[in-house]
Amino acid sequence: MNKIHFSGMGLVLLAMSMAFSGSVTAQTGCEKTAQLMFKSCTAEVKEEFSAHRANCENLSDPDARLDCLDSAEEMADDNSEECTGIREARVEACDLLGEDRYDPDPLLNPAIVFIDPDTIDAMSANSYLSLQAGKTAVLRGGDGESWPELVVVHVTDQKRIIQGVQCRIVVDIAMAVEAENGQVEYEVEEHTDDWYGQATSGDVYYCGELSRNFEDGILDNLDGSFEAGKNLAKAGLLISATPMIGAAHRQEFALGEAEDMVEYLAMNAVPTPEEGGDNPAFPCAEAAMGCLKTRDLAAIDPESTEYKFYIDGIGFVLAVSLEDGVLTGDREELVCSGDSLDVLWSDDCGIDDPEELLVTLCRHAPDAFCGEAGD
Repeated sequence: MNKIHFSGMGLVLLAMSMAFSGSVTAQTGCEKTAQLMFKSCTAEVKEEFSAHRANCENLSDPDARLDCLDSAEEMADDNSEECTGIREARVEACDLLGEDRYDPDPLLNPAIVFIDPDTIDAMSANSYLSLQAGKTAVLRGGDGESWPELVVVHVTDQKRIIQGVQCRIVVDIAMAVEAENGQVEYEVEEHTDDWYGQATSGDVYYCGELSRNFEDGILDNLDGSFEAGKNLAKAGLLISATPMIGAAHRQEFALGEAEDMVEYLAMNAVPTPEEGGDNPAFPCAEAAMGCLKTRDLAAIDPESTEYKFYIDGIGFVLAVSLEDGVLTGDREELVCSGDSLDVLWSDDCGIDDPEELLVTLCRHAPDAFCGEAGD
């Protein structure tokens, strides 16, 4: 029985690999990348299948061992399908981006001149993402009726030099919010240090990030982290100062870890009723030029995409989630923004206990949040 499980799964994976390598002739570096990453993915599936099966062999109960082997094969089948989906998404990305090879790294491109983030002011800042020190935004996430998640984004006065570029450190902390017996508790789910650089054109580039993901208050993993110049990772254009509708580009490049892309869909956009409607706090319908609308996607998570909306001079105001191209109802809205952490105490934010919120923020990112705010 064990031998049948193993050889059956092995033949399936071998057939997948041979079929792909024999039926696809890569014409570009981008397509070759998709092919090689598919082979890497299927090899990882084989490795995990064998390791799972090895653990099954150490179960003394025959029925439990057989159930374990069945679950190993089911998991391998699911993972194999995921490999195929990611490969197809990468090939589609090649067409969307129209690229051969993603080279050079923007941070090393002599045609792009970067500025010291300390010199950025209201006039020179990217109107969709300001890197002025002190800028603070509060967002909420939910289904439009309940809002269990709160996100605080704060542009620090700190910098990190990456491949010779001075990149601004922006701290982004997502928290689950629970209220019980009149007390509000904030539990951090993700704490990210984003590193952004701005060019003289106003374009903002993604230099990398350190992403800490928590489970029940305990650090679980650093998935999504990357730094340009390390392990062959490269920076990407996070958002253009002058978006061209129909254009698309990479925002980051660390294969298998960070492959976000953005496509500019429309200017003067207003969220439709099907998308859940406008953000009442920052409505696109009342903005002088409507909203910039983008589609944000990643080949390594092909089922999930987002539509994002930006108001010129304010920045991000709304994101709506899609799964397999269908709107899920999940959204993230900008609640309030300001030039310092003092905004946390403003009526616009509507935060029930800003002192407790700041304590939580300070505990996770003392250099960014342990200061004089709210005094």
